[in-house]
Amino acid sequence: MKKIIAVILSVIMIFSCASAVAFADNGADVAAAPAAAQTASVDLHLEDLTRPLFNISFSSKDAFGASMLKVLYGLADFLIDNIVGIINMVIPSVDFPAADSYQTENFFKGTDTFLDKAADGAKWSVGYASASLQTGNELDGRHYVGGSLSLDKSATAVYDDQRVRVTSLNDGSGRGTVVFAVLDAFGLPLPDTREIRARLADFAKENNIISINVSVLHQHSCVDTLGMNGNILEMLFKNPVTNIFNTLTGSDKKLVNGQNAEFMENLFNVTATAIREAVADMKTGSIYYSEIDAQQFIYDKREPMVYDTDIHRFRFVPDDETAKETWLCNAAIHCVGNGAAGTDVTGDYPYYMEQVINEAGANFMYIQGAELAITSDNDPIIEQYGDMDRLERLKYFGAELGKLVVNSDAEETLLEPVLNLRFMEYRVPVTNQILIFAAKMGLVTNLAVKANGGLEVVSEIGYMELGDKLAVAIIPGELESAIAYGGCLDASNSYRGESWDYPSMQDIIGKDRDLLVFGLTNDQIGYILSDNDYSSIVSGVNEEIVATGDKAGSSTITAFEALIDSIK
Repeated sequence: MKKIIAVILSVIMIFSCASAVAFADNGADVAAAPAAAQTASVDLHLEDLTRPLFNISFSSKDAFGASMLKVLYGLADFLIDNIVGIINMVIPSVDFPAADSYQTENFFKGTDTFLDKAADGAKWSVGYASASLQTGNELDGRHYVGGSLSLDKSATAVYDDQRVRVTSLNDGSGRGTVVFAVLDAFGLPLPDTREIRARLADFAKENNIISINVSVLHQHSCVDTLGMNGNILEMLFKNPVTNIFNTLTGSDKKLVNGQNAEFMENLFNVTATAIREAVADMKTGSIYYSEIDAQQFIYDKREPMVYDTDIHRFRFVPDDETAKETWLCNAAIHCVGNGAAGTDVTGDYPYYMEQVINEAGANFMYIQGAELAITSDNDPIIEQYGDMDRLERLKYFGAELGKLVVNSDAEETLLEPVLNLRFMEYRVPVTNQILIFAAKMGLVTNLAVKANGGLEVVSEIGYMELGDKLAVAIIPGELESAIAYGGCLDASNSYRGESWDYPSMQDIIGKDRDLLVFGLTNDQIGYILSDNDYSSIVSGVNEEIVATGDKAGSSTITAFEALIDSIK
């Protein structure tokens, strides 16, 4: 990672100088150039230096050493923030719209009304569809694998499939159908989610579909759909030139990134088709909910060690006894069984979890929860089967999760046919200078606007009620689960030595409903940390480097509270 950052800084420094000369020679007006002045402001980030100095501890030798290490980290952050910040002020940039001119398109609000109880005579209707996203060209050298940054992430082998799975739901109240499509993918930005919705606009109107949601399982081993894992040198050398050309000519020439155009076009078409098929497949029946203890398979790598230990299963039983059941499972376990730097394409453990559940006669769909730093605990697999390579281990891990779900004797509760749903747009300030650089260069393709002297990511947050006891926070990234359930670090234990003065999402909705989280849905804005524990990017953690910055947590919880206030 450090080598990659060094390459990025070196190359962009060259293009920064070249672009400054180019703009000067052509008399380009700063206001007409979307480069820097409009999306960056002078900020010395002095807090990187002062915060650790004010928090030096003399309580013990170990505490003093730890606090002095933070001083060094602060100095490194100060230098990185300012070096990259200066580069961001002059680098030729993607043309981001101004916040006051931005127009929302292909957004679904959800249900107009919220019901307290099921409508008279109402029954659940559920449909299911699944399809492969692969084209057969994944090994042509122009398909890249999502995960960690690397100079060459082109796919070298296809180990298994990469799929889309779709479930459509209707509570029989006449208020409309809700669709959840889940991709085997590292991430899908909001513009691509809205592209899928755009292709289904007429279909949605004709079939009273009131919400189309696209989620990812966040495999670090699938073809890159986010954009940041392409050929880095090609992106760094070509994209500044393209940005200059687009600015000077008014063109819209596409930038180079990790997305393969052919693969993405196929993904849009296949996903849209699968959604149509799931809606056509809808049958009446009953839904049974259970919580299956999976704690032995889950490991949290980061304080405060708050995480959901269950696999939440929604088991749809059709009235038609000849039809298959559909099992929608929700849990928080990173799909990183093959590591983050591999080039083998694999759907990771959900693919093998699905095989076991399919063999039991049921359709399968999985939605990630609040999985910030939560990953698989492979100790039970190693103890039972012995040590093995990563690809084989993820296969056994998925199979064991599948067996756990199939053989579960956890108590089931009949879910009343009530589905309430509401979404709103919200914005997250981007304070991470490295991510600003990636956005300006087109390495990430999230929807961003110019606001308050910088960039803000536009995203969607949602709230859903299922039956009379369950609630779901629908989140556009990888959420620190303590933000959802409570238990964020206090001032004395947080990295920044500051308090976190926000209620949890569970507190906001109240204790009458148990909260679940559907993460990475409708967008991938990165890690969503509590502001007070946003750490140094050189401290050994890896969440911060792919987070929008130190305002993601507060922006998200504030938006969630506003959303709930608008409903109640």
